[in-house]
Amino acid sequence: MAVSELCLFLLGFCGIAAAQISPNFCPHEQPDVAYKAWSSASSWSTGKVPVATDDVTLDDGIYLLDTSVNVRSITVGKDATLVFKDADLTVMTRYILVRGALYIGSETCELKSNVEITLYGDKGDVSIPGFGEKFIGVESGGVLHLHGSDKLPWTKLTQTVRKAKDGEISDLYNDDGVKKAHYQGIVMYVWNATSGQLEEAKGVYAAGRYTITKAGNQCEADEDAKQFEQTLKAVPDGKIVGLALIRHLLHRGNVNYAMFYEIFENFAFGKVTGNSGLRDLRLHDAWSFVMKKGDTSSSQEMFLKDDKVELERAAELYHYENNIKFTVRSWVHTIRRGACYARGKSAQADIADPKLSLTSDVTSWKDGDEVVLLSTDYDPKQAEVTTIKQCADCGSSEARINLEPRFTHFGQMVNGVDMRGEVASLSRNIKIRGAPAANSKTLGGHIKVLKGFKEAQVENVELVNMGQLDSLGNYPFHWHMCGDVTNSYIRGSVIRDSNARCVTVHGTNGAVVDNNVCFNAVGHGYFLEEGGEVNTVLNGNLGAGNTRTDKLTKTDGMPSTFWITNPKTTLTNNVAGGSDYAGIWYVFPDEPIGVSYGVVKTMQKDEAKRTPIKEFTNNVVHSNRVAGLFFDRRLNNNTSFGWGTKYTPLSDPLDEKSAPQTAVFNRLTGYKNEMFNGWFDASNIHVTQSSFSDSLMSLAVRRSGNGPDCLVTNSVFMGESINIGEPSVIRGNGMVKTYPRAVPLRMANQPRQGFVFYDRAVSLEDSWFGNYASTADYNAGAIGFQRNNMHLSAHGAYTKGLQWGFNDASEGNRVFDGNSTDLGFTALDGDDIAVFKDVDGSTTGTKGSFVVKPLPFHMTEQCEEIDSWKMAICPHAYGQVRANFEGKVTDEITVTRDDDPDDPVTADRRSYAPFLTILGGSHSYLVRSNANKAPGWWRFEFLGLSSSNYASLAVCIPRQSTVRPAMYNLKTEKWERGVPVSTFEDFQKGTSFKDYFVDTEVGAIFLKAMHIREQLDVDRGNCLDNKCPFVHFSNKDGDRTDMDCTDRFYAKYKKDKVLPSRKKRQAASTDKFPATQSAPPSNWGAGSTAP
Repeated sequence: MAVSELCLFLLGFCGIAAAQISPNFCPHEQPDVAYKAWSSASSWSTGKVPVATDDVTLDDGIYLLDTSVNVRSITVGKDATLVFKDADLTVMTRYILVRGALYIGSETCELKSNVEITLYGDKGDVSIPGFGEKFIGVESGGVLHLHGSDKLPWTKLTQTVRKAKDGEISDLYNDDGVKKAHYQGIVMYVWNATSGQLEEAKGVYAAGRYTITKAGNQCEADEDAKQFEQTLKAVPDGKIVGLALIRHLLHRGNVNYAMFYEIFENFAFGKVTGNSGLRDLRLHDAWSFVMKKGDTSSSQEMFLKDDKVELERAAELYHYENNIKFTVRSWVHTIRRGACYARGKSAQADIADPKLSLTSDVTSWKDGDEVVLLSTDYDPKQAEVTTIKQCADCGSSEARINLEPRFTHFGQMVNGVDMRGEVASLSRNIKIRGAPAANSKTLGGHIKVLKGFKEAQVENVELVNMGQLDSLGNYPFHWHMCGDVTNSYIRGSVIRDSNARCVTVHGTNGAVVDNNVCFNAVGHGYFLEEGGEVNTVLNGNLGAGNTRTDKLTKTDGMPSTFWITNPKTTLTNNVAGGSDYAGIWYVFPDEPIGVSYGVVKTMQKDEAKRTPIKEFTNNVVHSNRVAGLFFDRRLNNNTSFGWGTKYTPLSDPLDEKSAPQTAVFNRLTGYKNEMFNGWFDASNIHVTQSSFSDSLMSLAVRRSGNGPDCLVTNSVFMGESINIGEPSVIRGNGMVKTYPRAVPLRMANQPRQGFVFYDRAVSLEDSWFGNYASTADYNAGAIGFQRNNMHLSAHGAYTKGLQWGFNDASEGNRVFDGNSTDLGFTALDGDDIAVFKDVDGSTTGTKGSFVVKPLPFHMTEQCEEIDSWKMAICPHAYGQVRANFEGKVTDEITVTRDDDPDDPVTADRRSYAPFLTILGGSHSYLVRSNANKAPGWWRFEFLGLSSSNYASLAVCIPRQSTVRPAMYNLKTEKWERGVPVSTFEDFQKGTSFKDYFVDTEVGAIFLKAMHIREQLDVDRGNCLDNKCPFVHFSNKDGDRTDMDCTDRFYAKYKKDKVLPSRKKRQAASTDKFPATQSAPPSNWGAGSTAP
């Protein structure tokens, strides 16, 4: 017999040794396959179908799960395949370990029926190596296919869903309006059927809670039942009556409650039926009832028994009468018993069942499916969960929901900012849930795949109460140290109410996370764990409701919906719609950390900080407590944070001398993030076609390392939009303040800023600004500077091609940067040197002008002070000088200008003692130390210089001391000795950067700094060609206390005093800067972000 014939013979008689599923057919409909039916006793060596106490191991062949099962565990051996039939099935088990293959549908054959897998067990029941407990686990060689019916994951509103106004809805918790009730038993609600007004709400039956003794008393129980009967009879016919259970009824084992049951059934159904849910009520059950009194045909009863699977149950019923919707609800939680409540509501049906207009076809959403409307305000907790209702008059992009909105859900685009709220489906036909554990509130189930798996695909699956906060590494879905993978994904799925994150990519490359929903998760949501994960694709995902915890890593105390630890990540078309900290957080380690350290070789040391972002396009961040997009910090090996990203992308990240390569962030939309919509600590990034609105700070870029300047183009900035949110009431210090729009506590009285210049050189070009008007409560400015800045401020700050949608100053401020008299502002060193250049005059009306602080030290008679800006417009070129010198960090310098020595500035060494100078030789400056003894060395860095716009300054030194100057040659990039000249006149006439002059009588050294070329219109950044002039000198000998040469200096070198006229815009002269364009160009901003 031939080998091939022998193989066929053995396959026919011994089962399929390596079970294969053809992709051309459904897994449960494979031709010529002899399935082993789970329901058939002949499929099992024991001759019996497994029962709840069995640990089931499938050794070989293809098993067809054709019946609901309850077993201790399922292990699919390496030569076995477990296939689910396309039928409504439930599975209860502690875990499913896949060494062979598990198929619930396939890529080409979505399962249409409803399948629910419950992973049960208490903490410590089992411990399987590599997986722990309550899991679906895929070992090396394993295959996992979970493919449910296709359902649109999420879409966006096209019309605003307004909240129900006062008087439009009657809503009462329990019997007194207090959500937390001490009463346990049945509450009755009585409404007027015509007006919908709630006329009565009270507890009507407590099952002997207060009257029956612990031993039980039949007589008193019957008396309670009779009182219940009299209460029901007292309600007039025609009224709407609702009954709902709070917590539970207290039954005593030796008391017969038949009278109570019969009274209720006669009232509700007109006869004793013997099958009311009341008869079976036990602890943790939910129960409600509603009817029109006197019409038993209208009676509805709902009884939800504690199935030991769901943590919460809501028995909610609706009665419609006269176009009014009456709702009664009994809500019970297995663990949070004190939170259980009853609720009665009434409202006009069109308010209580609003129709949603949406951007997408939602015909895949079915009656009873759960959906969530995300918050469009600052508070992520304004997300509202409800269900889809049947809707005969709905089009394909419309849906009716069962919800009396407590909050407004905004549904408009405003000036290119897409603030249309997201609506996400929370239901799938394949559901995997973690059952509650008796000894842990946070021990859910989890799915984990290990290195060497053959296939792992999860599609259109609902994961509920998954993740384990009790231990690291057990998340709803988790690729664990899998290395390179292909065609492995989680797609179209929903992860909700997770105890620990949503999707984790750990030590795995090429994972695809596509079009999922992550709603209400502890810690980070979509999580790239240790920084070695490359080529991850995150596309079309939505997340909201990420909450803080200190039980996972240190970083989860500041959770983000998207936690991106590797720049080689594709991030497209995602939404981060509400986290306790950030929406999207880019944070890179120097090299992979944790168990990846020294093992995962995808990223070399310092490679991440030099790698351009692979792709960032069309991502939305809103309703986050702190930041929308946050690009800052470094990730340490112990998961703590290090300061500064030092991010400088290069063409070859492994060669730190290679050419710069820009990292592009395209079409970022950020709104209603409290602190900032976007925050970057980076160099050489380009933020383009982005939209921002409603935040303390819309966009800022800071500096923790050297590198090229950054660019912002074709973007839209709005201060406050028509999306006003929920009006706020803030209480404090014995006062109550009411705001007409949403104002979170941390934003109260704080200034609103659009684009913020900080300490990174940035050019802001071709962008539109609107709605930056100050109010009686806070100031606002479209362009501003980092507030309370004790450090440095960038000098390479430029604006060009800006458009304005408001009149300045009657409708807002193009620029605002307050001083120490303004709430939220200071006058620290970094504040005082705030400056930007208006390249084309589109901001100030004067091409090439500089905007500076209106300090006398900065001003001349040619400057114009703009009171509403708290800034001045000057025609001069300004440079920034940063001084470092021997001494303590707190040592200060004093700097005076030669025409106005009476108005000095001071700066301290902590911030490199920065100050501004007018360039070009029209003014010179004197620097002196305020320390107790003269510094032994000085070093000056000069920013903003060109060959003609040079800086001239003198430094006080002890008379008769010696100096050794050295100047940095920008051509050779080497230090060279200074060249002394004999007279001050020679110094003034000299054109060499190495010239210096020492006046031994005065005790001063004169220095000059210049660049090697002129500045061109296209030049940006702090310094031309990223090369800044430096001057250094050492100083010794002489009287080291002889430090202040000011009087001697100005006795000899003082110019005629020319006090600046300090031109000010007169109060009557409003709107000097009128609006230039009422709305942004159509190609500016992110535009529509709809999926």
